Amino acid sequence: MKTGQLFPLVFTCTRRLVHAHAAACAPIWLSVDCCHTCCAASAPTVFSTPLARAGTLLTLHMAQNKPNAFMAFVADWRAFNRFGRGLSTSEAVAKCGPIWEGMSDRERGPYKSKAKDSNVLERESKTERLNCLGVTISKMQVEKNEAIDADLQMKRNIKRIVLKATNSMKLEEEEFLFVSFNYFTKALNGDVYQPAELSACRFSLKGGISSNYSTMINPGHIIFGQTSDAQDHSRTTHKLPLPPNAMGEKNLGNLYSDTLKWLSASNDEEDGQHDHPVIVYTTPELMPVVKSCFRYLACEGDTDKHAEKIMVYDICYLFLTLKKTVLDLVGVPNDHMNIHVTNSFFRRDFFEFSSGIACDYHEKVDRTKYCTKSMVLRWGYMISLYICGDLAIPLQPRKHVPIEVKHSYTVTPGDSSLALDGTSTDSGYSGY
Repeated sequence: MKTGQLFPLVFTCTRRLVHAHAAACAPIWLSVDCCHTCCAASAPTVFSTPLARAGTLLTLHMAQNKPNAFMAFVADWRAFNRFGRGLSTSEAVAKCGPIWEGMSDRERGPYKSKAKDSNVLERESKTERLNCLGVTISKMQVEKNEAIDADLQMKRNIKRIVLKATNSMKLEEEEFLFVSFNYFTKALNGDVYQPAELSACRFSLKGGISSNYSTMINPGHIIFGQTSDAQDHSRTTHKLPLPPNAMGEKNLGNLYSDTLKWLSASNDEEDGQHDHPVIVYTTPELMPVVKSCFRYLACEGDTDKHAEKIMVYDICYLFLTLKKTVLDLVGVPNDHMNIHVTNSFFRRDFFEFSSGIACDYHEKVDRTKYCTKSMVLRWGYMISLYICGDLAIPLQPRKHVPIEVKHSYTVTPGDSSLALDGTSTDSGYSGY
């Protein structure tokens, strides 16, 4: 190589691509605009030979792309801070720098562990098999096992709640919270749903639907690049106008606080505790939507300390557990009852076209089927229809059934010594 000969050095960074032409013998200074603090803090690099230049750049490039504790903290800060999401990576780094410097080793510990785990996964990914999305097979198996464990834990908790109410002779008065969300669109690169409408109700077997909470949501803007998908989803389902013309609450932080306060009101009155999680129920199809929408609202608040305070459970499994428990109480065999039977009840949705149970907007645009208020009320009505008859609970209009629906059985006081048989059609379970 001749003296003075120029050759290109290509350096990639998370912020931009830097092209440098370095002389073979003359040393150069290279300054890189990078999002990593290691780049900003370090002095310009001196290269004396072409080989040293190339080797140093490659080493610096590899170090900058290696996960570190500080960048893990920056990512976490941006995810749970409503102001951080509007900042670029370099701006977030500048904002988090003083915060990081003031943190103790104990506070930095979780982020160091996260960076270490990322480095381990990165090394493993170079030797392990990957799927078509670049995810290791072992990581997929771990996520699958975690999902199975979470599902089993949810089912155990539902059984424990029903058993506790049964043993205390308060099964008829036990309150359950039903929640449903409509959304505008779903992010392409993550499990993020943008909420559009929220409804919830309190339900018990004896009192039926005692109260409900419903509101529309205006997140202010659609996720970038998702307007077309949002228009198509709205047109085929709830027909809600898209942001910025959406209806409803704009302050999502206050909305989340009000919703959490309403959901936890009854439990707080019973036991005087304010730090236990709130359990809500929804259909299996809506579980990821409800979880994501609650996280979305929690992130818009001033604090995320309550982000994990709401637990979302399967209403179909609750229905199955209640039905089998009630049949045991009245002495009727329940071997024919399984999750497929109870799921079929929800799929039939006998009250789908009932009038007067949706919000005024969806009644007007004839989209009552997709109204979240109508959904949560219909769930309560379906459970009442199939269980209250077994406990001889009279169905009350607006609480157990819509006002225009007449139930298919009557409760007749009689001799308590009369035996119940499994062929009765009064309880709504015959034929299964």
